[in-house]
Amino acid sequence: MRIGLIAALRPSEDGALRAAQPLAGRSVLAWQAGLLRSLGVERVLCLIDGATASDDILQLQHALEAEGVQFHALKGFAAIPALVRAEDDLVILLDGLVPDPAVVRAVIGGEGTVHRAVATIPADHPLAAAYPEDFERIDAARHWAGVLAMRGAAVQHLADFPADADAVSLLLRLALQAGTPCRDLSARELVPESWLLADSPAAVGRHETGLIARAAPPADWRAPTVALASALVRGLVPRGLSQGGLIAGGAALVLLLVSVMAAAFGFPAAGLALAGLGAFAARVSSTFSAIGTRLRREDRAKDSSAVLGGVVDAFAALTLWFTLSPWPEWQPLAVLGPVVIGLAKLAERGDRPALAAMARDRAALLLTFAIAATFNLLPETLGCLALGLLAALLLRRGPE
Repeated sequence: MRIGLIAALRPSEDGALRAAQPLAGRSVLAWQAGLLRSLGVERVLCLIDGATASDDILQLQHALEAEGVQFHALKGFAAIPALVRAEDDLVILLDGLVPDPAVVRAVIGGEGTVHRAVATIPADHPLAAAYPEDFERIDAARHWAGVLAMRGAAVQHLADFPADADAVSLLLRLALQAGTPCRDLSARELVPESWLLADSPAAVGRHETGLIARAAPPADWRAPTVALASALVRGLVPRGLSQGGLIAGGAALVLLLVSVMAAAFGFPAAGLALAGLGAFAARVSSTFSAIGTRLRREDRAKDSSAVLGGVVDAFAALTLWFTLSPWPEWQPLAVLGPVVIGLAKLAERGDRPALAAMARDRAALLLTFAIAATFNLLPETLGCLALGLLAALLLRRGPE
């Protein structure tokens, strides 16, 4: 069995626990647990004391157990030898450390065979110089980098030490005594953007800003509502809105359904405006999902942006249909709405970035149609746009 060990013991500069520091919508401790889960850990041990926030621990326990991972909160290390068998592998993360998962996998492997190793940094590394008590000295030239994977047999020796000793420091020494090889990390692998020690809110804030900026889709103001949705979500993620995507997705479906009803009963401008707002809410939901997937560095994207985009297009086409031909009338010109949505869908897949960006912005397109409907110019607007999109598609560059 692969077992993970984390801790919520050391305080940051402001007195709060490092492990409880909020980072991009979840605690540092939750980030560590997520990393261990991605490494194939089946049991997580967490060292705590009386000051540890019980809510954070309970939330983490429920989240891990929902994924089939055992969780044990331990006040002291006396129970660790009983929970780690000799044939097990123990993966240890430094208290308050959020390392780059790619670097960790390079050191100790992923969900397959574990590579037992002690990650090390040079003695002159800034982390070793600034935090010598955390990144402990191993020898004259190297310090511990905060990550190690060791064989469970050496863990049994913990029972020989007093209960007030530092469990992680002891395990590091036991791993080295057992002959666990060291893996030297280069300065390029341990840059501030990839190796965070949550020692202060300022350090966490800087890391959070960079983390979200790298995870967020690039803003392209040729698609204004898409860029606005990206900016909005970047501001909301640090507030911990873990259900933001679901809320926005639910709002999108409600708005789109109401837009069809409004258009069907003879309120064209209102229906199209509601459809535009629904498309914007759907874009917010997709952006939440995309950023969350990238932040967690999941191998399989769990967002539903493709499905939600198809739903938006279907409702937009239906709203345009009823706008041109309110229920129960039938006007042949009503087919122009679905035709325009279909042409926009084709254009966004083309090889012209500017055209693709504008065609992808379904909310801006629908809000433009709402303005046109207000001035009784919707059929003319749809006809001109259909001709323009058709010309762009016919004139696009073919395969070389």
